[in-house]
Amino acid sequence: MKGKRSSSDETALCKQEGNVMNKRYLILLVTLVLGACSQPGEPVVSVADAVYTNAKIYTVDAGNSWASAMAVTDGKIVAVGSDEEIAAYASDATASRDMQGRMIMPGIHDTHIHPSLAGEMQQLQCYFLSFDLNEVRDALKACLADTPDGEWVRGGQWYDMLFAQSEMSPREILDEIAPDHPVFLMDWSWHNGWVNSRALEIFGIDSDTPNPQGGVIAKDDAGEPTGILGDTAAYSMLRELPGYSIEDRMAALEWSLGQISQHGVTTIKEAIVTTSIAETYREMSRQGRLHMRIKSSLTWKNEFAMSHEDEVALIADRADYTMDDVETGFAKIMLDGVPIPPVYTAAMLEPYVSSDQYPEGWRGKLIFEPEELNADVIDLDSKGLSVKIHATGDWSLRAALDAFEAARDANGDSGVIHEVSHAELIHPDDIRRFAELNVAAEMCPILWHPVPGLTWDVWLGPDRKPWPIKSLVEAGALVTYGSDWSVVPTPNPWPGIEAMVTRADPSGNLEGTLWPEQAIDLATTIRIFTQNSAIANRAGDNSGSLEAGKDADFIVLDRNIFEVPITDVGETQVLMSVVGGKELINHL
Repeated sequence: MKGKRSSSDETALCKQEGNVMNKRYLILLVTLVLGACSQPGEPVVSVADAVYTNAKIYTVDAGNSWASAMAVTDGKIVAVGSDEEIAAYASDATASRDMQGRMIMPGIHDTHIHPSLAGEMQQLQCYFLSFDLNEVRDALKACLADTPDGEWVRGGQWYDMLFAQSEMSPREILDEIAPDHPVFLMDWSWHNGWVNSRALEIFGIDSDTPNPQGGVIAKDDAGEPTGILGDTAAYSMLRELPGYSIEDRMAALEWSLGQISQHGVTTIKEAIVTTSIAETYREMSRQGRLHMRIKSSLTWKNEFAMSHEDEVALIADRADYTMDDVETGFAKIMLDGVPIPPVYTAAMLEPYVSSDQYPEGWRGKLIFEPEELNADVIDLDSKGLSVKIHATGDWSLRAALDAFEAARDANGDSGVIHEVSHAELIHPDDIRRFAELNVAAEMCPILWHPVPGLTWDVWLGPDRKPWPIKSLVEAGALVTYGSDWSVVPTPNPWPGIEAMVTRADPSGNLEGTLWPEQAIDLATTIRIFTQNSAIANRAGDNSGSLEAGKDADFIVLDRNIFEVPITDVGETQVLMSVVGGKELINHL
């Protein structure tokens, strides 16, 4: 209709009755009618698809306010308020849910997770997770029984402490178990490969093979490979292994996403996305098999990719892989390894504590020289990509911040937020730079509490204290959360939420705390896991808090986490998960 309506036209419209063809048209019509009939200054109220009442809704808005009811239409939140206020949005056509006083909060954003790798390992490969070498032997023998001679046995995840339980080298242990198969097993951190002699022969690795840039081929006193390949030495060999069909990849990924969603995560950022993984997400989206929101960190100069040319093509064609539920505006760079044995490949400003394995003064290495890193980040930033740099050491972290600063100087600050992944070891001088450069500090994985086998002071000395979360928050940094599953055993965020407040082992198995002066309160922690991480996922305007106009992505909990002892928060169960107004899980 063009032109102004007369008052008589409005009155006629207000009195008009009739049937409508579908629910969406009815909602639109009612909204227009009420808008025409309302007096100036009165709110416009529409009929909602669903209302949730008698709840305790923690909104994570700017004031961390609470509400008791919420209305949802077409996958969006249209109102949050009291039961009385939200009653105006209900009609006979509205699904009304009495939440019986349960807590509702925004869905969790995981900014660093590996569902594709987790699914393949746990559904398609020989999977085990044990500290006991005999248990690992039994698991491998069971897998070998189903594998024809000469075919690869792949899987994991192992711990380096296994090898202290035998006088044989890691290679010899596998040779004894699997003399007729090449074997490739990733460790729990996904930074080290464990292989046997058959695999080394196929890879062409012997006593004369030098360490690759950013990697380590562990060798014994005689110069022979021990069977441990660190970082790029392991990743580059992954290309030599047989791939999986897209049908198998989709089935494995679907399983992983199901595991993740059970814990209240509604948006994820897959941290290493190659062309095959991007193809898998695209096909699953086309088939309607994605039930959460996906962000894709496309690899850059990463040995997981088939080639760098393949990476360049994927970034150039990333729009072809963008779907309604898949966003591809992210890139991932690996800058160092990890500050743990057996390789100590994280790049440190000061040396590791000296050991038999590494000489005095060992500081690890950067995978890329700063000049190359700066040029790459400047280029990726100019394309509008959010760049995530893996940096576990304080030297690599400083180099990452320097690269982001170079990009800001070259391209200006576009507002695109970049990220340092595993921002665990930070020199005090670099804390302030996160806020100054608009860079997110990703807390990942959940290691800010005591964990068996992780002895930071033995590796790093007593003066370096990882995970300075409170210092980052107080400096105004955007602190975010990433699980790094399957590096950690579970994608469950709740033990990490508890431990960020207590700095204690949420399982209660280990005594003590790690750097309790860096503990933060629960409200700040929840903001890290929701709104802050949504911002880093380029979704802060439509997700991360429960406010009118945002996506209806929320979860219902079995307890009010603000009313129970903090030591009970790690056991929180998610009773319902809603994404875009659709119930993903419902245990009510």
